[in-house]
Amino acid sequence: MKEHIIALVDCDSFFVSCEQAVEPSLRGQPVCVVTGDNGCVVSRSREAKKAGVKMGMPMFMARREFPSVIYKNARHELYCRYSRRVMTCLREIVPDVEEVSVDEAYADLTSLDRVYRTDYTSLAARIRETIRRTADIPVSIGLGPSKLLAKLASDKAKNCLLYTSPSPRDRSVS
Repeated sequence: MKEHIIALVDCDSFFVSCEQAVEPSLRGQPVCVVTGDNGCVVSRSREAKKAGVKMGMPMFMARREFPSVIYKNARHELYCRYSRRVMTCLREIVPDVEEVSVDEAYADLTSLDRVYRTDYTSLAARIRETIRRTADIPVSIGLGPSKLLAKLASDKAKNCLLYTSPSPRDRSVS
C-alpha cells in the first residue's frame, strides 16, 4: 500500500503578508495588523516578532511599548481576496485540497510525484514558488504521511519546507 503524502500549506503572517503585497514598502519593516484602535494584535511581521510584539497584545500596550512599529487596521475583505488567490494557485497544482482556514489548507500529494515526475519535496517547493509568484504571499509547507504530521512539520517549518516521515531515511529539509 502506497504511503499517503499530505502537505499543510500555511500562509506566513498572513494578514501582514497581504498588507505587504498591497504596500511593498512595508516589507522588511516591523508591522502588526490589529483589530482596531481599542483591539489587539492579530498578525505580526518577522521584524515585529523580533522586536518583541506579542500576539494578542492589546493596542494600548503595543503602541506604548513599541512606538516604532507600523500598525495597520485589519481589512478582512482584502485577506479573503488573497486567500482565494492562494487557494486557486494550490488547486491548479493539486486536485485534492481541503481548506481549513483563510490561510491554511491540506493538500493530498499522494502519487503526484509520478504525475509531475519529481519528488514530493520538489513538488512542495514548486507549490511555494507558484503561490509566491502568483499571489505574492509567502507560505510554509509541512509534509507528512498524515494531517497531524504535516501540521507538526509545518509548525516547525516557518517560512520554509519540512518533510517528516516515520522512516528516518526519508526525512529531508529544504
